[in-house]
Amino acid sequence: MALTFLCPVHRDWVYSNPQEALSYMDDSQNQGESLLQQQDWHEAIAYLGCAFETTEILMELQGPGESFLLSRLTSLAVLLATSFNKLNEHNCGQIILKQAQQKLQEAEDTSLGDKSRLAYIQECLFSIRTSQEQFRVKHMFEQPELTVQVH
Repeated sequence: MALTFLCPVHRDWVYSNPQEALSYMDDSQNQGESLLQQQDWHEAIAYLGCAFETTEILMELQGPGESFLLSRLTSLAVLLATSFNKLNEHNCGQIILKQAQQKLQEAEDTSLGDKSRLAYIQECLFSIRTSQEQFRVKHMFEQPELTVQVH
């Protein structure tokens, strides 16, 4: 299962206008980060999600070797997962991190001959895996405690 944030019209627009989509991606991420600072998690997810999906599409169009897209995908995934976790939507946070991990692994598979790019991708993957583990552990501690009353 993958989460999507763009409507079909905007998704088609990104495919048709990749250069303009770069600016859209920046604007969406900036707005999402501003909303994160205001702790408006719902709205932040909408903007960050659009930037995340735009990044996925641009990686598909431009190839997975663009370093700035790899780092952007990584940072957006972590920001989205954090926002979902703030709303107790832990499953959605894990799904986003898994999506990013899969995209990064695809990039890793095509980078075997380029050691510097491969090392960079592995750093991004490490960030995603670390976030997955942190959120998993944090979620375990946030589980409601069961109490038993003895009369």
